[in-house]
Amino acid sequence: MKTLGEWIKIYEKRTRENFEPKKDFKLIFLPDRGFCEYSVDIQKRMVMIYQLCGDGKFWCDIALVMADLYGCNYISTICSRDNIKAYIRFWGYYIDYEEQLPDGLFRYHCKQKATKKQALCSPAWIDKVTGKVSYYVTREV
Repeated sequence: MKTLGEWIKIYEKRTRENFEPKKDFKLIFLPDRGFCEYSVDIQKRMVMIYQLCGDGKFWCDIALVMADLYGCNYISTICSRDNIKAYIRFWGYYIDYEEQLPDGLFRYHCKQKATKKQALCSPAWIDKVTGKVSYYVTREV
């Protein structure tokens, strides 16, 4: 088990960014699972996950429960991992088609293998030091 401060240090080391609580987001912290910031957009029927560190599958389950409680149809997250295609496969999706954007980057239209529910992975920003692309990921619940 770790303190919130220890989880934040892990987050900052992985992201190379300082952790600062996001305005209008709430923080959930569990010593053995990590932390997750979330917000619910009732108009868009979306649970939005922002800064997260720890057990990603656990926090995904929490987001699914929140989506059910709030009547949301979507979960939105950020993927800052090195390989978006591996991330897509990890969550049980396949790429239905790749859409090349005017800047040369790609948006990935995905489907869940078992349920055929859709997900969209869109470029969010490019790390100025590493050149790595981070993605906004929005998926159907």
